[in-house]
This record gives sequence, structure tokens and C-alpha cells, in this order.
Amino acid sequence: MKMRNMIIGALMTVVAAPAMAQQQDAIQEQVAAIIKAGAPDANKQVAAIAKQNKKDVNALVSIGKAYLAVKDYANAKLYAQQAANLVSNKKTQPTATPFVLLGNIAVSEDDGGEAAAQFQQAIYFDPQNPDGYRRYAQIMSKTDPNGAVQTLENLRAQRPDYPVDLIAAEIYSGAGKMAKAIEYYDKVQLSQMKDYQISDYATNLFLAKNYDKSLKVATEGHNMFPRNASFNRLMMFNYTDKKEYDKAIEAADKLFNASDSLKTSVYDLTYFAKALKAAGKHQDAIAAYQNLQKQQDCDEASRMEADKNISDCYKALSDYEKAGEYLDKYLKAQPQKSFSLDELLVMLYADQLADEKSAADVKKAAYEKADALYAQLVSTYPDNAAYVAMKRAQLPFSLPLSQVEQLKLAGPHYISFTEILGAKSDRSEGETKMLINAYNAAIAYYAHCMDDLAKAKEIAAKVAEIDPENPNVKALLGK
Repeated sequence: MKMRNMIIGALMTVVAAPAMAQQQDAIQEQVAAIIKAGAPDANKQVAAIAKQNKKDVNALVSIGKAYLAVKDYANAKLYAQQAANLVSNKKTQPTATPFVLLGNIAVSEDDGGEAAAQFQQAIYFDPQNPDGYRRYAQIMSKTDPNGAVQTLENLRAQRPDYPVDLIAAEIYSGAGKMAKAIEYYDKVQLSQMKDYQISDYATNLFLAKNYDKSLKVATEGHNMFPRNASFNRLMMFNYTDKKEYDKAIEAADKLFNASDSLKTSVYDLTYFAKALKAAGKHQDAIAAYQNLQKQQDCDEASRMEADKNISDCYKALSDYEKAGEYLDKYLKAQPQKSFSLDELLVMLYADQLADEKSAADVKKAAYEKADALYAQLVSTYPDNAAYVAMKRAQLPFSLPLSQVEQLKLAGPHYISFTEILGAKSDRSEGETKMLINAYNAAIAYYAHCMDDLAKAKEIAAKVAEIDPENPNVKALLGK
């Protein structure tokens, strides 16, 4: 990993960690006010304050922090170094603060090596101060998370009271080591965690697909922070993946309508729509998917997938015209054609054919379209000929016809299936069972639809070669 990425990651940790957001002391506030005023002699005014406090490490560090806050790294470093010199030259009590400040300045300047060196100095001069350990561990977390945690274990030896496990968990989480992050989070009571740490714990559990435990942690987090969007979101995610869709929808309501500072993402809306669809709330799911597509951060893949899901919802509502409209959009957006994609339109007509709500004339039209499209698929994808033959054989049995009329339409396709699969020498056990069933259907076709008993017996003889104890075949052949 590049050094820049390491520094950016560490800097983000600095911003996120509440421990770094300490209240400014009086000198820092005074210097900050001078800098903000922007007077031409501002630096001289600050230098005068520094001169008055030239032997006060904390005062000099406060001045450096004020400059760091406005990204004036040169002046921040100037006063931090003055404070560090007092410590290095033993003109004051050993303390980590100036070296931590110098390390933070180096982080801001993307200088990882200098930052690590300064944090090590902080540990050397004040082994009891956790800031040096913690910041050094954060800097090293991306390149050497195990070594970073070992640094924290050294801190534990000095300060058994310090929450080492929480920091270790955050480091492993930031490094993408979910199992180790969870291991360390497991050691800490939720009551000892900040809200963002509980959220990170639940998130790692969710990503590890431990939905039950993630939900438990997220729910406890929600009870502690009811309007925290992260917990409401994680509850919705977990309930959805646990297939508890009604509860997922309840959690979604909390997320969208009872959360503070919510920034809705496409991922949120995707899960919400998925829960609605799975719960059978198809009209609401359509609205959710359409809302998802309107989001600025909705990429093309998500937009396409939403079209497919909208099509499915309309199909579930028996609105095949709208289902076809959205399926067509989905198919046209695909970069490459395939059998499975091309079959989706056929399956739509097959579903319309099988739908009890479809009128007889609608079923007839759907059958003709599905059968014709399957015929086209065979010419485009000849390797799928056996599968297509079986699917075409199944279609007529959804038509409002007598069994004989249905079998008359299905029979030729059963025969095609037997010819293809019968010629296959390396059939699986399942394929052999399918072949026998198709032979039986072909026998019935010749016997009852074509009145050709000789042909029926000819096929029965083929079944006898595969399944000699078949009682129907033995009866037909007089054995």
C-alpha cells in the first residue's frame, strides 16, 4: 500500500476519534482568535505570547495546535519543536505532548516516516501517556496491523486501565481484518463503546454474514441511540438478509423517518426495495426501485437491476405489459447477450400462460409467443437444445385444453428431447430419470394422440433397455 494511502487512513482515524477532539485551553483559544483576526502582525503577537511562555511545554503545544487547526504547518512545527526541545534537553518534566503534535503535523503533511518517528519519541519520553502508542499504532495500522496491535499491547502493560481492545478492534477493522476486529470487539462491553464503535462492531459482523449477532449488537445500539441512522440501517440490512422482511420494513421506517443526519444511499434503497418485494408489497417495491433510480449516486448497474426487479413486481401483479416494458429496458441495457438473458422474455410469456388470471385468448397468445421464442433460441444456442425441447414440452399443459390436446402439442418436443438425451453416453442418474419420463410421455403421445401402437412399443423397448423392471413398459410389451 502506498504511503499516501496509509497517511490518509490514519488522518481519517484522527478525525473520527473523539479522543482527539479535546477542548482548547485558554492559550489555544487566544492564539486561534489572533490568527482568525488576520492582523498583519498576527505572527508577532503570537511570538510574544510564546516568549512569555518559553519554558511552558503545554503553552507552546497549545500555540502549535492553533496553527495546525488552520493548516499552517510551518508555524505549527516551529512551536511544537520548541516544546520538544525543552523535553529533549531535560529542561522540563518528560511528556509526550510535543512529539504527538509533531507526529500529527507530519500526518497532515503525508510524511508517514516522520510521523512514526515522532510518535515513537512520544512513547520514549512518556511511557504512561497512551497518545503516542495509539497514534503510532494508527499510523502503522494499514501496513502492519499486527505490529500496530502489539504496540497497543505494550501500552496495556503500562496502562492496564486504557481501552486497548477497542483501539485494536478499530485498527483491525480499518485494515479489513474483520475476524480480528470482531475478536477484539467481543472483549468489550457495549456500554464501554462510543456509538461509532458499536456501529463498526455490528458492521463487521454483518459483513462476516453473522446476521444474528450483528442484529443483536445493532439493536442494542439502537436502544442506546434510537435516532442513530447507522443502527437503523444495520437493523434493516440484517432483517432483510435473515428474510424477516416485515421487521426489515419496520427498521426501514425508522431509518428514513426517525434518524438524525441521514444521508440516504442507493444501498439503503436497494435493501428497502428488496424487503418490500420479498414481503409481497409489490406496488410499494416498484415505487422504491423507481426512487432508487432517481438518486444521483445510482450507477448504471444498479439502474439496470432495478428495471429487472420492477419487471418482476409487475409480473407478480399480473401486469405483463408493464413487466415486459421494464424487462425490455433491462435486456437492451445488457452489454452482452446470453441464453439465460434471452430466455427471460420467454419466461415472462410462460408465466403469463401459467397465470390463473390470464384469459383463454391471452393464454393462447402467450403460448404461441413463448413457443416461437424457444424455437429461435435453439437456432441461436444449439447446445441448449435438450433443455429447450423439455421447456417447449411443458408449455402446453398450462393451456385450457383437454389432456389429449395438451399432449398432442407437447409430444413432438418430448420426442426431440429423447432423441438428444438418448444419444448421450455419459448421462447422469438424474438425466436418465428425465429421459425415462420423456419416453413415457412419448409412448402416451403415440398411443393416445397418434393411434400408433407400433411406435409406442418401439419406444417402450428403449425404456426396457434402461429400466427392464418398468411395469408399464412390461405390460405394453406383454412381458
